[in-house]
Amino acid sequence: MRQIFEYLKEYQRKHFDLKLYLLISLFLTICFVFNYTYDFEDSVIDSYRGTFLHWLYMFLWMMFPFLGVSLLIARVKQIPVFTGSFWLMLVIGFAILALDRSFIGHLQIIKGLRPVDYRFAARCLNWSSSIFLNVIPLMLVYAIFESERPRNYYGLALKRFDPKPYFLLLAGAMVFIGIGSFFSDIQSYYPRFQYSGGDNFAEAHGIPVWMSVLLYEITYGSDFVSVEVFFRGFLIHAFVKTLGGYAVLPMVASYAFLHFGKPLTEAISSVFGGYILGIISYNSKNVWGGIIIHMGVAWTMELFGYLQSFI
Repeated sequence: MRQIFEYLKEYQRKHFDLKLYLLISLFLTICFVFNYTYDFEDSVIDSYRGTFLHWLYMFLWMMFPFLGVSLLIARVKQIPVFTGSFWLMLVIGFAILALDRSFIGHLQIIKGLRPVDYRFAARCLNWSSSIFLNVIPLMLVYAIFESERPRNYYGLALKRFDPKPYFLLLAGAMVFIGIGSFFSDIQSYYPRFQYSGGDNFAEAHGIPVWMSVLLYEITYGSDFVSVEVFFRGFLIHAFVKTLGGYAVLPMVASYAFLHFGKPLTEAISSVFGGYILGIISYNSKNVWGGIIIHMGVAWTMELFGYLQSFI
């Protein structure tokens, strides 16, 4: 735990700038108000699901906050951000993320299934497909464009990784998750299993419900590996060469946009969570701590969602 606090303290000492942070806060506040007033992502962008335009709009939507905050950093800190390397990695990275967020090809594979099977399989494949659509392409990007750097694969290398501090941090986060589980928007959203049709799937196949819960939660958890690799891995370590430690800040902005389809309470908390995990990844050059915390938080929210259903 001491090491994590040292990471946070050192980052603030080197990178905190009140003017910059206030401008970023104002920028994000405007984005939050716009999206949650007009339900922009869910009602507008997602209305194009299944078309090329969905990929294009998702590409622009997710890239916009990263580019906006990078511009603020360039102006306030007078950093020459917009180099050829910056634009190359920006376009490649967000093209991969947009593909991951707009891809529905897995639905074609299972379209012949019975409705009760199709619904559950679609949910599980939706979560697990990110490993193939996001993580593997990013590893190819690393192999092609980062060959001169130490082989840490955007933080996936396990060398000298100590998981203990992250489990302690997760234990502390569970207290706040338990409190947050009493908010109505969180209660209506979790557990995510309730929308999967997993109970009907179990009944149709004569298996215990806990088995469909286990399958769903494993695939659900796998999605957070790709989230950490992209946001705390790629968006930080691929842009350190142009943004330095400030790469954490535009990552946080895009990470907030990732949560715009979720309850407002969770979307706001993602800013703070993403900031902390980003600093940890920047200093440790490792995303496994973030994977432990993020996956643990997700499963804990599921757990409290199940418990709330009995209250």
